Amino acid sequence: MKATYIKLGWVYPKVLEELKGLTYHNLQKRRLAGKLQEGIHWKKVHGVIMYHYERLDELFEELDGEAA
Repeated sequence: MKATYIKLGWVYPKVLEELKGLTYHNLQKRRLAGKLQEGIHWKKVHGVIMYHYERLDELFEELDGEAA
């Protein structure tokens, strides 16, 4: 049986907190420090900051690979 994955794409910070444990404050610090790129990892939609679920996964995997 093949596993099926649902891509979430752009999500509210609350979703990331519930599924990944990343708090709004943590995401905001990384965004303001320039560690997250606008339009790739985050974007502003109707005045609300949203984050790309899968692209954050890719970023963290890349950073984890550099540390090894």
